[in-house]
Amino acid sequence: MLFKNAFVYRLAQDLELDGEALAAQLEIRQFSPCTGIRPSSFGWISPLGHEGPLVHEVGGCILLRARREEKVVPTSAINDLMLEKIERLEGIEGRKLNTKERQRIKEDCTTELIPRALPRSKKIMGYLAPRDKLLVIDTASAAEAELFIDCIRSSLGSFRVVPPQVKEKPTDHFTQWLLKRQLPDNLGLGEQCDLMDAETGATVTCRRQDLDTREIRNHIEAGKMCTKIGLRWHGELQVTVDKDLALRQLKMDSSDIPDDEDPIAQLDAALVDMSMTLARFLPELFSALGGETLPD
Repeated sequence: MLFKNAFVYRLAQDLELDGEALAAQLEIRQFSPCTGIRPSSFGWISPLGHEGPLVHEVGGCILLRARREEKVVPTSAINDLMLEKIERLEGIEGRKLNTKERQRIKEDCTTELIPRALPRSKKIMGYLAPRDKLLVIDTASAAEAELFIDCIRSSLGSFRVVPPQVKEKPTDHFTQWLLKRQLPDNLGLGEQCDLMDAETGATVTCRRQDLDTREIRNHIEAGKMCTKIGLRWHGELQVTVDKDLALRQLKMDSSDIPDDEDPIAQLDAALVDMSMTLARFLPELFSALGGETLPD
């Protein structure tokens, strides 16, 4: 699939801008590299390449791409410079510096080293599906998903989204699916799960394992609950769903995307395929978890 992970959000307001108007708004937060003592940067780049537009519309979806850049200074470099400055200053003043003074020197050292640090860059894609009232972000990090949303919000001035709200606890259903081996129609067990003891915090991580085993059920009968579960949908989509309904390790066993020398046509086909799959899968998943409560 085009995305390997998916943080999913419901739009809590209608998106009244078309692609052209949205692109104009996004220019407010177009990406610019870290410079000087600026330690990080987050902004929009084209989904199609360096010279392309900031949005790409296809099949009723609006594809966005952000770039995150951070200058990371090694802790060892900060500490070495800090100790050098502390030793020099203590020698001049003939006294030991207190904790507050040491902390201030450490902050000054970090600021001094940032301009010399090499930037680390990452690109994050997401798409808006106004018809389905969805925002889907390709990241495994909740913090990165929030940065993506905040960037949309600061570009548009207002942008209300909420995580999907289901009526029953996902962990209760995950646990019962493993214990009773009875899943809703079109859903089957995958090959991984995470189990946790709520009282002790003890965890069991299962990867590439048959989940329909006595060993798994023994852990649950001993009091553990399932916080993440691998599922198969219609025998085609493989996905891991966690307790917060984040989707990870998305994979289609088969795909109808044709080989095409045109990279944009390939991107279009992959986006349409993925967005249609998720538009069908998510309502079934939410229904299996007791149904979804939609935002007002």
